[in-house]
Amino acid sequence: MQKPDIGLIFEESLPDDIFREFESSVKSDGLNLLVQSKEPMGAMMCAEWFILPVVMAYIGKSYFDGFLKEMGKDHYASLKESLSGLTAKVMSEPRIEPVLFGSKGKLSGNNPFSLACAVHAEAENGYTFKLLLPKHNNDCDYKLVISKFMDFLADYHLGLQTLDSIGCIWDAGVPPSNMIFVHYNTNANKIEWLNFKDYR
Repeated sequence: MQKPDIGLIFEESLPDDIFREFESSVKSDGLNLLVQSKEPMGAMMCAEWFILPVVMAYIGKSYFDGFLKEMGKDHYASLKESLSGLTAKVMSEPRIEPVLFGSKGKLSGNNPFSLACAVHAEAENGYTFKLLLPKHNNDCDYKLVISKFMDFLADYHLGLQTLDSIGCIWDAGVPPSNMIFVHYNTNANKIEWLNFKDYR
């Protein structure tokens, strides 16, 4: 199955009005857009950051390398606004934050990031950025976080940002998985890499 340019997956138990609103606002001729619900994941045996969130947006490399080059910046601005608004609405609902269960020592006591919502974006060589969002917090500007991440992605696909520029450092020189975790550092006002080992 061909990867979409833009994707949005959400658990079927959630009201779908805001997701269909997103779909309507970003759909365009020539855009491979996927918006669909999924069954809850159920029990999983993996580190917290690798768990699929309740709501997951996906931005493919093809969006920047193909579709956007043909459509220009108007659609990019629309996508950024729509995704920012959707994320803020999802994160304003603390009740959708999953409750984790695990044996003693298996769950992190040091994880400030949400499992309710995340944005995945295709990088190079089979790797994927995962933007981690702070858990429900009235002081967090989720729209700003998404805007900064979108701008980072645009610069990354233009070659203006690299993995080095966001501080990626791996023991073996390569990511331990295909996932590159990032967040928005409010103090530095930029997207930065996170080492999941620091949050176990």
